Amino acid sequence: MQLHAQTRAIFVNVFITFLIVFCLGDKSLSQEAPANFQPFIRLEKTKYLVGESIRFWSGVKVTDSQSIPIAAQRSCSLSITNPDGSTVAQSRDWPRGGNPSRSWYGGDGFGELGVVPGPYTLVLECMGIKSKPVQMVVEKNEVTNQVVAEFHFVGSGSIKIGTKVPVVLTVQNNSPYGIQFPERNLPWEAVSISVRRKEPASRSDFFYPLQKPKKAFGIPDTYTWDVAPTIPSIILQSGERFEQRFALEEAYTFDQAGEYEIEFATILSVLIGENNGAFSDTCPIRLPVVAKGTFTVSNTK
Repeated sequence: MQLHAQTRAIFVNVFITFLIVFCLGDKSLSQEAPANFQPFIRLEKTKYLVGESIRFWSGVKVTDSQSIPIAAQRSCSLSITNPDGSTVAQSRDWPRGGNPSRSWYGGDGFGELGVVPGPYTLVLECMGIKSKPVQMVVEKNEVTNQVVAEFHFVGSGSIKIGTKVPVVLTVQNNSPYGIQFPERNLPWEAVSISVRRKEPASRSDFFYPLQKPKKAFGIPDTYTWDVAPTIPSIILQSGERFEQRFALEEAYTFDQAGEYEIEFATILSVLIGENNGAFSDTCPIRLPVVAKGTFTVSNTK
């Protein structure tokens, strides 16, 4: 028993020593990692509106010819200073796709953070290196309520396996301006679907099948008046309405009985009025469109 106790004591001491060396070595490696990159934030437009899905771009830029060391490829932190002066920090993962040792950037946003009118200050920090502070201005405008976009499930509730379920997207332009937005199911204007089953519990997330474009076109970061003529778009004048029908079974089929919740979602990048008009600083306005349908599916024929 004494030998066993001594063995355990030696093991514990070795393990603690290993932890100390590992932690100190990791800290030293982090501190000595070359600062050959610079985090940055780039706004998509001059002003944003309450009610839209806010998007900006964040990432890092390599400042020399060397690759970013693995020790530096860790989670970053986005600091958001609200109009009332309070600050919120959100974690941002280092990308794993592509080449994470070189420059990268991607679309970013506020997540679940509630948005109010006023100035926001954004700073991205990676490995102790901070981006230049960027000020974002958010305003309130009734136009976000005048362009009404909705998904509607036809036939939700109790259904049988094999029942067809149409899903309708409608966009009603109640504003006094003409609007335009890209057609759905383009490579960068997809409709996402989330399927949740209660018992046995499961979840699937995917996109509605994309359409094959009639002709080739570039995929810009942002839908603007400059690129709109080259993108298949829907144009609605004041008072006009657009409708597009989807079929749930083209994307998902119920393979067994149970209780399901289906979510259809997309974001309309809307241009309002004319280029250099009243909304030139706030467009595109990215309007979220989300709807959920609940289904009790039975095997009854």
